[in-house]
Amino acid sequence: MDDETSILDLLGQHLEETGYTYDSCSSPLAAVEKLKKEPFSLLITDLKMPEMHGIEVVREAKLYQPDIAIVVVTALVDVTLAVEALRSGADDYVLKPFNLGEITVAVERSLERRRLILENRAYQEQLEERVKQATEGLAASNRQLLSTKEYLENLLNSSVDGVVTINDQDQISYANRGALQMFGYPENEMLGMNVKNLLVSGAEEFFHIRHMLRSQQALQNYETEVLHKSGMTIPLNVSLSQVADPINNTTSTFAICKDITQQKKLEDELKEMSVKDSLTGLYNQRSFYDRLESEIERARRQGHPLSLLLFDVDQFKTYNDCHGHLEGDKVLASCGQVVIDCTREHVDIGFRYGGDEFTVILPEADEQQALVIAERIRLTFELKRFDSLTLSVGLMEYRPGSSLRSFVRFADAKMYDAKRSGGNQVFVYRADSPEPEVQSQA
Repeated sequence: MDDETSILDLLGQHLEETGYTYDSCSSPLAAVEKLKKEPFSLLITDLKMPEMHGIEVVREAKLYQPDIAIVVVTALVDVTLAVEALRSGADDYVLKPFNLGEITVAVERSLERRRLILENRAYQEQLEERVKQATEGLAASNRQLLSTKEYLENLLNSSVDGVVTINDQDQISYANRGALQMFGYPENEMLGMNVKNLLVSGAEEFFHIRHMLRSQQALQNYETEVLHKSGMTIPLNVSLSQVADPINNTTSTFAICKDITQQKKLEDELKEMSVKDSLTGLYNQRSFYDRLESEIERARRQGHPLSLLLFDVDQFKTYNDCHGHLEGDKVLASCGQVVIDCTREHVDIGFRYGGDEFTVILPEADEQQALVIAERIRLTFELKRFDSLTLSVGLMEYRPGSSLRSFVRFADAKMYDAKRSGGNQVFVYRADSPEPEVQSQA
C-alpha cells in the first residue's frame, strides 16, 4: 500500500517476479477495508500518506489480522517513526530511497518471522495438550506420566529460548535451561521467585500484563525488560498464555521468552547512523536543529547559559581543487577530530553543518567560556598545518527571547565577518556592538 501509484506498480511487478501473489491499494482507508475482509500474509505500507498515517494502518492491520507480517517503508529522516511502527506491530522497515533487493530481504525476513510465530503457537498448543493429557492420565499410569514429563523437559531444555511457568501466586514454578542461562540464576534460586522481581518496571508492569491476559487469554510478542542476576538489563520478546485445568480454572501462566538484545542493538545502530556524519564522526545537520531546539528550551527553563560556535575552513575550496577530494576529506575528518578533542565530553555537541562548515553547541557555557573553547579549536586546527588552512569562527551566547533561527543566523554572520576580515580568528556577536567584534586573531 502506497499513495504513489508508480511505487505500487514497481513493487507489484517485483513481487510478482519473485513468486508472490499480491493485491495493491493507494488508499489507506480502502486498504483497511480489505484487511477486514480478506486474509493476507504480509502488508507493505508507506508511513506518510494523506488519508491516514501508516502507523494507524499498522495498528488496524494487527487488530483485524493479528498474525499478519508488516514491513513499513519510510524516508531516512523518519527513522523514529519507523521505530514507533515496530512498537505498534511492524516486523521490519525499509528506508527510502530503497532498492528492490532490500524489499526482498525485508519481505522474506518478515514472512519467516511470521512462520516461526505460527509454528511456535502450534508448538505451545501441542505442549499444553500433552500436559493436559498427562494430567488426565495420572491415576491410570504414573510411569507414563514420568516418561512424558522427562520427554517434555528434554524438549523444552533443547530450546535456546527461555520457557517459564508462573503459578497463581506470581511465583516461577518451572524454568527450562534456556531461562536459567538467560536470567543468570541457578534453578534453586529461580524456582519460587516472584516474577515481579525480574521485571525492570516491577509490580506495576506485571499487574498490566495480568490485566491484558484476563481480557484476551494470550499475549503475543510483548516487549519488556528484565533484570539479570548481575544487575544487567535484558530486553525480551515474550509470548504468554494462560493454562487452564479440565474445568477451565486458570492454573498457571506459560511464557516463552526470546532475548532481543542484538535486535535492539541493531535498531540503535541504525538510529545512530541516521544522525551521524560518516566522514567526521560528528552529528549531521539533520539532527542539529532538533538538538539545538531542546538545548534552547533547557537553557530557558533552567536559566543556564548556552553558546553556539559556527566555523568553516578558510581557503578550503582552493586546497580541495589543488590536492583532490581525498585530501580534502582528510581535512574535514581532522576538523571533526579537533572538535571532539577540544570540547567537553558528554556536554558539548559537535555537528558537520554542511560541506566544510561545522557547528558546536556549548550547553552551560557563557561567552567567555565559549571563547576559550573556540580559541582552542582554532589553534589546534592551525597546528595541524594543512598548508595555510585556518578556521574562521563565529560565536554567540544565547539571549532570552532570541529565536532558534536568529541564534544560528547571528553566529553564521559572525563567521563570515571573521572570514572577510582575513580568516583565522574568532568573531563574537554582541547585541550592543553593531560592528564585527574581533576576539582573537593569529
